[in-house]
Amino acid sequence: MHHGYVLGIDAGGSKTHALIADLEGRVVGWGQSGPGNWEGVGLDGAAAAYAQAVDAALDVAGISRDALIAAGYALAGLDWESDHDRLTPVVTRLGVPGPFILVNDAFGALRAGSADGYGVVVIVGTGSTVAGRNRRGDTFRTFGLGMVWGDFHGATGLVWEATRAIGHAWIGRGPATALTDAFVQAYGAAGLLDLVERVSRGAAPHPDGRLAPLIFATADAGDEVACRIVRQAGEDLGQTAAAVVRKLDLGAEPFDLVLAGGVFRSRNTLLIETLASQVRLESPAVRVVLLEAPPVAGSVLLAFDAAGLPTPPALRERLLAEAHHRFDMLQRGIPQ
Repeated sequence: MHHGYVLGIDAGGSKTHALIADLEGRVVGWGQSGPGNWEGVGLDGAAAAYAQAVDAALDVAGISRDALIAAGYALAGLDWESDHDRLTPVVTRLGVPGPFILVNDAFGALRAGSADGYGVVVIVGTGSTVAGRNRRGDTFRTFGLGMVWGDFHGATGLVWEATRAIGHAWIGRGPATALTDAFVQAYGAAGLLDLVERVSRGAAPHPDGRLAPLIFATADAGDEVACRIVRQAGEDLGQTAAAVVRKLDLGAEPFDLVLAGGVFRSRNTLLIETLASQVRLESPAVRVVLLEAPPVAGSVLLAFDAAGLPTPPALRERLLAEAHHRFDMLQRGIPQ
């Protein structure tokens, strides 16, 4: 019987999560710190964010570092081969014993959401990234660098489409839309001209991805323009996912299509169905999985992989459910 604990880290552009589990998949420690993408905070800043999250998790677990036997690190900013050399010393500095696996954060989310560790993940937050792994272990991912390099639709892209539609409606170039009133109300403005004047003069913040839920709500209420924007986003993301399916030759077999990131938390049926239907054209047997658990659970599963330990369905389900519960409480600021 193996003894010890495994560690997972999920580091993103806005926060870093650490999770510790025992070898039955029970969550014993968890921690959160600030941004962990080295491209934004530098290598020392990333090291500090990882260390703070790990220390918090060890503290909750009431164990020391040497009780850990393996780790999985899913890190934003691990984009190129050269980044492995850059980030390996950073995670080594944490002093966690045992083998470890180091991947881009998209593959942590895939490992969390996919029952057998392969398939395609579509991550839609502020921006979007699509990544996949096949049974042979080949991987592929989009650049995740925004609209300039082909990943247009995240929350930011949705809001750009909305403000463009609002502008076209005002000019008379496009149909009137309830998005206009929705944005005016969100800003507490007197009307559209007041809103645009304030934004253009720096008296109010530019519309950004945080307004994306307004677009879903307006579409759900039946506004044709909002529906078109959501449908286009679903088609665009679905076509990218279908292309990744082809790259990895996944089409003929059933696999998990994992949907992760803040935009899917709205559970917007129109977005999810439009996206899935594009992938089904390529791959009729695809299974759509909405990732409920935090992606850091995938990092813990990668730690099991690094240690050569199996992750049977019961272990995985327990880990995902407990991680979801813990981080849900953490996000809501509920003492644990």
